[in-house]
Amino acid sequence: MRQGRNAVGSQAGTQLGTQQGEKEHAGQRLTSDLARRVPAAAKASARTYSDSDLQGFYLRVTSGSKTWIAQRSVGGRQRRVTLGRWPAMSASEAREAARRALVAMGEGRDPAQERRLAVARGITLREALELHLRAKPHAERTEADYRDVTTRYLADWLDRPLREIGEDRRGVRERHERVSAKHGASVADRAVRVLRACYNRALREFPDLPTNPCANVDYHGTRRRQVDLSAKRLRDWGAAVLALPSPVRRDFHLFTLLTGMRRTAASEAKVEHVDLSTGVLHVPLPKGGADRAFDLPLSGPLRDLIRNRIAENPAIVRDSPWLFPSPTSKTGRLAESKERALGGLHGHALRHAYASLALEAGVPMAELKLLLNHAVADVTFGYLRPGVAHLRACQERASARALEAVGLVWTEGEWPPARAAVADL
Repeated sequence: MRQGRNAVGSQAGTQLGTQQGEKEHAGQRLTSDLARRVPAAAKASARTYSDSDLQGFYLRVTSGSKTWIAQRSVGGRQRRVTLGRWPAMSASEAREAARRALVAMGEGRDPAQERRLAVARGITLREALELHLRAKPHAERTEADYRDVTTRYLADWLDRPLREIGEDRRGVRERHERVSAKHGASVADRAVRVLRACYNRALREFPDLPTNPCANVDYHGTRRRQVDLSAKRLRDWGAAVLALPSPVRRDFHLFTLLTGMRRTAASEAKVEHVDLSTGVLHVPLPKGGADRAFDLPLSGPLRDLIRNRIAENPAIVRDSPWLFPSPTSKTGRLAESKERALGGLHGHALRHAYASLALEAGVPMAELKLLLNHAVADVTFGYLRPGVAHLRACQERASARALEAVGLVWTEGEWPPARAAVADL
């Protein structure tokens, strides 16, 4: 670089030249013809050409691009602004853009920071939602839930700039209070958690946004449901489930009791997911999405239940892929699990029952968590990969205890189970 030229240009050029793999070429007027003629840099390296007329104006050449940049000290720190790429931006256009950027930096403004702020001001909640949903694969029902929550409870905010929402901490708290009063505590907490997740994802992209306003919300919190698992209630349930008029619904509830699976995952089980030769049911989309897919070992009663469903299903719904088909459901599978005759012991309550009865059967806590496919934030637990045979032995114990508790007797090769004799209860 020529001595005696402005100090800012020398300092900027020195800064650029010290970057790893980057060399500076000084003393030329930057033109479109020069940009066309200079060869590409070697891979993993760069060359920077400084302008002889306008200090702080550069052409940076890499193996794949030629980029116009401006650089100057702002507040004692060197700031670099990308102006555009050649040939999309000509040298004259880049020179004029560099003049504006350098004047702004001379006034103490940071054009790159201003550009980030402008983008952050413009992103809306709707765009943040899409950004969050694209960030990683989500189960179809999870994505549908996010869209449903924002449409129902945050519809008037969807096209509102996220910056405005971030600055309106009181408004976010009041929205939570209004949803609580109208729709209940759990719905309000869920709506704000969706907003919080979308905002956090946008905050990673645009760190100049205000801090997440959901920190100003006083969540109600969820109290874990207490399920009555008294001996009489379980025996009454066993009698009631055998008396259900629909064999598909009967088997669905028994399946849920014997596996502890969540209602949605159980209803989405397909015949193709079953491998009776190895005695496992593949669960491709449990809660948490495809990353939490697992193989559930099947006990003897579960294998007979599934064989029975595969044999009987064609007479109910022809060519149905579902393990628990429904001729009246839009999806073609059983969707609603509530049964008045079962006295509230259905769905997630049966997951509670499974966990409690498996523990009574002596299934260790680590194996129980694996059978329930619970996520556990524990380093040692993350190392555990017990074989299917080991887990199936635990599943056999859990099934035996569950059937005993509900007063049913299973005979290998037969389905459904029979009620136990009164003397056996």
